[in-house]
Amino acid sequence: MKYFAVSYKYDPENSGIAQTRPEHREFISRLHGEGKILGSGPHPDGLGGALIILKFDDESTEVAQVIDIMDQDPFWKGNLVPDRTIREWNPVINSF
Repeated sequence: MKYFAVSYKYDPENSGIAQTRPEHREFISRLHGEGKILGSGPHPDGLGGALIILKFDDESTEVAQVIDIMDQDPFWKGNLVPDRTIREWNPVINSF
């Protein structure tokens, strides 16, 4: 199994975030239903941003494939996320 951490940084005061949130959550829910999302949610500290953890059974999954998937997020497509990182993650200690 391979895991990837996706980190979004965005302005929580941007009205586009609130307007697009339902579409974004539908997108995330669809990925979760496909078994690709392990966890997802915003940082509640008022600074904005979110963390999304994806998992793939296929060990050959590469970052480029995850980028292609996450490029379909309405937040990304709407240019509401000015800073995004996608990195492979190795959960040495976990309880999933």
